[in-house]
Amino acid sequence: MTLLLAALLIVSMTEAQTDKDSRIKEIREAYALAKKKIDRNGKNGHSPKDMRIVVNKDGDEEIDLYNMTTIDYYFDESTIDGVLTKKPYFIVDSWSNNGHTRYSEALINPTDQQVMFCYMRGETHAGFVVESRYYYDASGKCIEAKHNTSNTWTTGESEMEGTKDYLKIFNIVNADGDFTSPDTDAPEKPVTPKAKRMQKIRADYAKAKERIAQNEKAELPNELTITIHDQGDDLPPRTSVIEFFFDERCYFISEKIHSMSFDAYTEYLFDPEGEDLTFSYTRSQEEGNTSECRYYFDENGECIEIKANYDETDDGFYDKRAAKDKLAIFHALMTE
Repeated sequence: MTLLLAALLIVSMTEAQTDKDSRIKEIREAYALAKKKIDRNGKNGHSPKDMRIVVNKDGDEEIDLYNMTTIDYYFDESTIDGVLTKKPYFIVDSWSNNGHTRYSEALINPTDQQVMFCYMRGETHAGFVVESRYYYDASGKCIEAKHNTSNTWTTGESEMEGTKDYLKIFNIVNADGDFTSPDTDAPEKPVTPKAKRMQKIRADYAKAKERIAQNEKAELPNELTITIHDQGDDLPPRTSVIEFFFDERCYFISEKIHSMSFDAYTEYLFDPEGEDLTFSYTRSQEEGNTSECRYYFDENGECIEIKANYDETDDGFYDKRAAKDKLAIFHALMTE
């Protein structure tokens, strides 16, 4: 009986090793294919399908001087039942702070969005280098970890969780809106007279523009920019650029969308004391026609003034939802 159990154990271990070797081979082949797709991205007449997030911000502590982060996503697109979906297959994260650097890659299964492989290379300002590779099975369990030193910075679990966070952010950015809930139970705030409220909004807008100009001239500006290149659903190639302007909190967001047939520009102004939307502006151009609309909101988010060159307006409902969704993106990135 003992010999039989030993034989079964050896067979089981051999099968497990074979499965592991097969999985690692599969991962390496998928990694090579993903790299080839990235090399072809946006070339040979094809529209690029990628998204870049750039976050630069001052730190509050001596060790946290100035964080510079760039996250690159590469994705495929497909339309199922009329719904366009974007699925990342590769994520690259580059970070630097006070002479320290970190570079990481994550390979994603484009079919089920499972993390297959993570690579990390870090270096301190003193030149100490850490390198780690993590291979995962289909259930997300790390089956192989390779390090160049025992003094590692990450684990298979931490890299997996970090990649999942980045996937959540990608899905939030590319969601079809309305992923945050409306503030139906928010307490009522005192409302100032319309003329005084309009005057304050215009003054806050002018101050926001001044802050933006000063930030752009700063040696170490606060920046959060999301750039998306995609084909769209049977549309010409388009580029979307979302910029978030912030100090202690976000006070202004702008979004530009450009394609061969359509251009749009949107602004969202937030109360500098609490991030409530106070004003939105939209301009769009299509087939030679230009549409413009401005919404002004009171302290409770009720529209008090509409200035538009067309009749079909919605009291700013969709602008309020879009602004809230974008603030959720901002907070998700700033807590990373």
